[in-house]
Amino acid sequence: MPEPPVRYRRSPEEIRRIVSTTDGIDETDLKIIAVLQQDGRASFNKIANLLNLSVATVSKRVSALMEKGIITGFSAVVRCEKLGFTENLWLMIYLEPSADIQEIGKKLSQLVGIKCVYGIFSDFDLLVHLCCATPEEVAAAIREVGNLDGVVKVTKAPVSQIIKEDFKVIL
Repeated sequence: MPEPPVRYRRSPEEIRRIVSTTDGIDETDLKIIAVLQQDGRASFNKIANLLNLSVATVSKRVSALMEKGIITGFSAVVRCEKLGFTENLWLMIYLEPSADIQEIGKKLSQLVGIKCVYGIFSDFDLLVHLCCATPEEVAAAIREVGNLDGVVKVTKAPVSQIIKEDFKVIL
């Protein structure tokens, strides 16, 4: 039996179904989000022209999306290794059963080189993306992680190549 074809985009019906569970979000909001994900520097005037809306409407909707925590900010997406941060790895962090995952995650997020911290359901409790300039920085970061109260074990998995890295929500 042949494999089903790979799907690269969601249908408009799927998007409406998914978003219908989010209170107060409509297709216009999704279109604004799509434009901003493509070009985070797009002005409200440009978005209004693209979507045939008023600038005031775009401004109010972006503000509402930010208040709801759907849009959390605007920033440049930077490839760490292009700036010399070539030590790119994932840490799997095992915690004591009684450890406060949220509290340890907050502490981890303050450490130098930590890009992302995820609480997960797996054999380990936290998945952390670490990006450093030198092996010595990696060793220091792992030592700091391992010294946190509640951390039992840290396993590292170096990234050998980045095939895809995209933080957009595909609409």
